[in-house]
Parts: sequence; structure tokens; C-alpha cells
Amino acid sequence: MTHLSKITVYPAKGLKGGVFVPGDKSISHRAVMLGSIAEGTTFVENFLEGEDTLATFNAFR
Repeated sequence: MTHLSKITVYPAKGLKGGVFVPGDKSISHRAVMLGSIAEGTTFVENFLEGEDTLATFNAFR
């Protein structure tokens, strides 16, 4: 195994792609609450479909 005491990192020329982030319980609750007071239709991506987040969703329907 080689010991590296010093390395040099160069900037990337560019990155492309996407990242999938799993749903988050707190953000899902907030999205429902804020969507309930917003005008028009609210679209939420990666809504965490847990028992408590679905209960919040149904309470604000």
C-alpha cells in the first residue's frame, strides 16, 4: 500500500447528470401544509408515503 502524503486535485471540466434524493418526512409534511394554502395545483416530487405523512395529506384534503 502506497502512503500518499500529498495529492493534487484539479477542477472538473463539467458535470452532467441527475441525483435522486429519497423522500423526507419533514419536507413531505411541510409540502402538504404549504400546498394547502397555495393557489392553484401543487406538485410534490418524492413525497414520502409514510403512515403519518399520508395522515397529514388526508387531514389537509
